[in-house]
Amino acid sequence: MAKDSGDRKRPGWLGLFMRLFRNQRGNTLILTAALMVPLLALIGSGIDVGRIYVVRSRMQQACDAASLAGRWAVSAGNSTGNVSSEVIKYFNFNFPQNAFGTASFTPNVAITGSSTKVVNVTAGTTLPMAVMSFFGFRQISVNVSCSAQQDYVNTDIILVLDTTGSMNNAAPSDTQSKIQALRAAVLALYDQLAPIQSQLQAAGMRLRYGIVPYSSTVNVGQLLYAQNANYIRSSAPYQQASACGRSTCYQAVTVNHTNAWLSSTVTWPGCIEERQTTSSITSTTTAIPSSAYDLDINMIPSNSDATRWAPYDITAEQAENQTACPTGARRLATWTRSDLSNYLNTLNPDGGTYHDIGMIWGGRLISSSGVFGDSPDTYNGMPTNRFIIFMTDGLLDTGPDLYSAYGVERYDQRVTGGSLSQQDARHQQRFNLLCSSVKNMGVSIWVVAFASSLDTNLTNCASNAGQASTSSNSTDLISKFAEIGKNIGALRLTQ
Repeated sequence: MAKDSGDRKRPGWLGLFMRLFRNQRGNTLILTAALMVPLLALIGSGIDVGRIYVVRSRMQQACDAASLAGRWAVSAGNSTGNVSSEVIKYFNFNFPQNAFGTASFTPNVAITGSSTKVVNVTAGTTLPMAVMSFFGFRQISVNVSCSAQQDYVNTDIILVLDTTGSMNNAAPSDTQSKIQALRAAVLALYDQLAPIQSQLQAAGMRLRYGIVPYSSTVNVGQLLYAQNANYIRSSAPYQQASACGRSTCYQAVTVNHTNAWLSSTVTWPGCIEERQTTSSITSTTTAIPSSAYDLDINMIPSNSDATRWAPYDITAEQAENQTACPTGARRLATWTRSDLSNYLNTLNPDGGTYHDIGMIWGGRLISSSGVFGDSPDTYNGMPTNRFIIFMTDGLLDTGPDLYSAYGVERYDQRVTGGSLSQQDARHQQRFNLLCSSVKNMGVSIWVVAFASSLDTNLTNCASNAGQASTSSNSTDLISKFAEIGKNIGALRLTQ
């Protein structure tokens, strides 16, 4: 067949186009070529947008960490230059220079504020485009900013410290006793928070500590008596010996105490027997019964003896085979390091491990109401953060013949009702109920087990799993208390 003479007259490229136009397969090729450009742009933008998101996200995380590190450096009294160095070090650690192909950059650091210092960090770099560079987009700017300040507003801390007899022993690999390690650890906490204490005082706020040493009972009697003498019972029953055939029996005998006896730390050091409780609390009890006045942290005594505390009297109580009266507790106050150190040196390890009595009085001393009401919700118009640090070197361990805050259980049966084999389990559940009660007051609890394991009860007592830990030796314990000091101030990002 003869070719169309018109085709011979057209330019070569136009003829090719016309042939492709008439050919169905040629049409597909044209359309495919035309669509490749926007398709490539779409895919390329998705890839590069994803890279931009990852880089900006990683830079923001590095910025936040760096600003927090800088704020800690401010709290530690570092100079502006040292703070900037700390910020840059943390930023580069979390986002190394040239990561993801970014250009080198140096974060900018600014410290603002007078009494409440704020560390401000900004950083910017450029990220080269991988695919979009074919369309003229060579690079894009990535910028982040962040600020951190330390939210130390009226911080109240109660230290509930196990001073049982085992604290006289040394932890494995230690040469010093556990009580010596505890003294050093508490001072490490104080040192960590000392700069903040000064800043708060300058701003009209406060950071205070209260201390509750505990073992078989607690020494709070003189605090109660000074608050209101009627909070202490002048007469109370004690188990005393009586003739019982060829053996010795014991029966409850009322003993009266004079005001002179009660007010003297010589005749009465100040340890107490708890007020009315109930033996209906078992290992499965889920709520504190209304008749358990001892577990009602905020109940103020009335004229009824059931609502008041009896003196722990080792002379009047004759049925015991072991007694222990810890060092006197201290209400919330602002301490100097010297005063705190002197007080810690008076801690005297002795007695059994009654976690519940320690938590009862930790709760009472940190409460905003009750017999003391020492920790109000606000002070000078600013809120109060409340914390309990509960330190023990062993699991709960009671004894039926030990003279505790509940008398001698074999005879008084205030907790067990006679089921002596259930004594530990019942005290354990009382501890669990108390931990929940204290946390419901808005108190954050830290639990530290020293040279001991954490059981479920101790772990659950902490406000979260991260606030329950073990320390195997004195070095670990000191580090843990310093770490708690860092976290207890509630650092927060402001931007």
